[in-house]
Amino acid sequence: MFFPKIPFWVQIFASLLLGLLFGILLNPETGFISAISLKPYLLWMKLPGDIFLNLLQMIMIPLVIVSIALGVSSLRNLKDLWNLGSKTLIYFIFTTVVSVSIGISLALVIKPGNQIQNQTVEANSTISNSNLNQNVESVPEIIANIIPKNLVNVWSKQQMLSVVFLGMILGIFFLTSRESGSALKAFCHSLESFCLWVVATAMKIAPLAVLGLMSYAMVQIGFSLLFGLVSYIGTVIFGLFCILIFYSILIFILTRKNPIRFLNQVREIPLLGFSTSSSSSVLPYSLKLAKEKLKLKETVADFVLPLGATINMDGTALYQAVATVFLSQVYQVNLSTIDLFLLAGTVTAASIGTAATPGVGLVILTSILYTFHIPIEGITILFGVDRFLDMCRTSVNLTGDLSCAFIMDHIWKETNTNEKN
Repeated sequence: MFFPKIPFWVQIFASLLLGLLFGILLNPETGFISAISLKPYLLWMKLPGDIFLNLLQMIMIPLVIVSIALGVSSLRNLKDLWNLGSKTLIYFIFTTVVSVSIGISLALVIKPGNQIQNQTVEANSTISNSNLNQNVESVPEIIANIIPKNLVNVWSKQQMLSVVFLGMILGIFFLTSRESGSALKAFCHSLESFCLWVVATAMKIAPLAVLGLMSYAMVQIGFSLLFGLVSYIGTVIFGLFCILIFYSILIFILTRKNPIRFLNQVREIPLLGFSTSSSSSVLPYSLKLAKEKLKLKETVADFVLPLGATINMDGTALYQAVATVFLSQVYQVNLSTIDLFLLAGTVTAASIGTAATPGVGLVILTSILYTFHIPIEGITILFGVDRFLDMCRTSVNLTGDLSCAFIMDHIWKETNTNEKN
């Protein structure tokens, strides 16, 4: 690590604070430096972060495939796969529904949209909508495209649902064809070791990467808009905090373990997630921490965490719920009780399978707004603060994945103990 004698989480947290300070000082709105003078140095500022993220993304796809495959193959039979898979999926859906409900409730009570006038929307409508003009697939197309027809395309576009499916198929092959698959399984073990070695190497520059990424992010954020949307930002952040409390309650009820101790053990993960805004990029380190620090069973960690990075987006779901109600208030679009229930279902479905990469939440939000006849151009007022909120919700997404793995590990051990008795 960068400073071996200092605890890793302290290094990350200190880098985060320094990056925040440098980013504020270097932001053109503070007046210390002009945008033209700063522009040549921006890419150099985020270079350590780019190197760090590229190292993790380089091995992300193979690591997800072999982790799921080895996790599935370590189960005793297909019945165990069904038991673990069904419980994990039910947990993910349940927490997503609760997160969406928290978001809708807070937005209805706080009414952040009442603080913003329509002039704000018009003033920001000059921002390009080109990134939002993306075709949103129908549900049948999404289901069909889960099965990868072109592995090279899946790899290049990082289509995580297809990657998870491939890992599951490979794991089932290992589980049902133990002798013929032994050589390929041994290769997967070696590939996993290589991936974890790359993770350990990348972590040595993590503090410097966090410093650069945080500085770059703060330079990009417009402070005038940030302050103008303080009520909206506060609603989202308070909702994310409520989700963390919800996770703590679940951990205490289902495992009888101290949730504060759990959050203390995994503190590096949300800090890394905050600075990278990408659940998938932090996944390799989440796997490493779950096995080495939390001492979770490899079967559970290898299965739950890659799956969670793909379909468990509680923070994103809450953000989309708050943003939808917020914009409905800005444009004075009344949402009936039925609309709110439909919104909860739509956001829950949309968040499952959302790509774990920065900024994609806005694209999904576009389709949700269209469904409820809320002017899509209203999204332009969210652009300026989306990066900051993306950082916040990614931290919660990652914490949710680890809390699920922690709970499933406890349930799995209890089930096996009861079967032996």
